[in-house]
Amino acid sequence: MAIHYTEALDRTFHALGDGSRRRMLATISRKGACSAGELGVLFESSQPTISKHLRVLEQAQLITRHVEGRRHMFRLQPTQLRQARAWLERHLAFWEGSLDQLEGLLEELKQAEGKRE
Repeated sequence: MAIHYTEALDRTFHALGDGSRRRMLATISRKGACSAGELGVLFESSQPTISKHLRVLEQAQLITRHVEGRRHMFRLQPTQLRQARAWLERHLAFWEGSLDQLEGLLEELKQAEGKRE
């Protein structure tokens, strides 16, 4: 049974959850554009495997496809990556702030304990 993600952020993190897809994104980003055939050679994978990974990346809107004759060229589409980064930064700020508050509270407790002794 296939998993269908409705939220863009869910699709983004699902796509990024696979190491092969992350390496494909890095390759496409570095080269500017890649064909499915080029990726197949670079990753030593079969065409169906590469196509499945590219489909997941497309559905997550992390890449765009441009057809040039028989060649399908893929380019990075950074919008969803930026949204994922913003989400991560918000949550990182929250947790860092929470840990800083906890550290301050622990320091206050240590000082109060020291005064009682």
